[in-house]
Amino acid sequence: MLSLARFAMNPKMLASIGKFLKPGFADAAGNVTKASIAGRVAPDLLFGGMAAMQTPGDAFDKGAAFLGSSLGGIGGGALATAGTHRMGLNLGGMQEFVGGIGGDMLGMAASDAVTRGKDLVMGGSGQTGWERMGSQQQEAMRQEMEQSILAQYGMVPGGRYDNYLYDLGMA
Repeated sequence: MLSLARFAMNPKMLASIGKFLKPGFADAAGNVTKASIAGRVAPDLLFGGMAAMQTPGDAFDKGAAFLGSSLGGIGGGALATAGTHRMGLNLGGMQEFVGGIGGDMLGMAASDAVTRGKDLVMGGSGQTGWERMGSQQQEAMRQEMEQSILAQYGMVPGGRYDNYLYDLGMA
């Protein structure tokens, strides 16, 4: 694992990755500017923020959703744009759109894995915030149905059986 990190952090490797990704952040003239970078990154940051706001759970869960969605979208869009550029294809920006969505999906899957791991470490059952919320709602519905059935058959106070005895003057 350490040798892989050294390989990835090698300055020559970083330079070749940057050279490959350059078309993914360039404008129509092929220049990388602050505006071209902002134009490619801003929508992914916006969707990352929306993912974080909608994610149930604590700040860690929300931060993981933001990073997964944002970094996945940015990376996917840049890779797709750079790849199609290297193949000589001009898809009119569609590669950024498709790559951003695909990267977002992969990033969210990665952030879900991280939040499941956090839940396990914290003593939970390894669920995301959405899965925890779903389990809680299922349990609440189960309890409500149980109480309804018990009340229907007079097994709990306030059920049909108690009303019958009251109507007869026996309760």
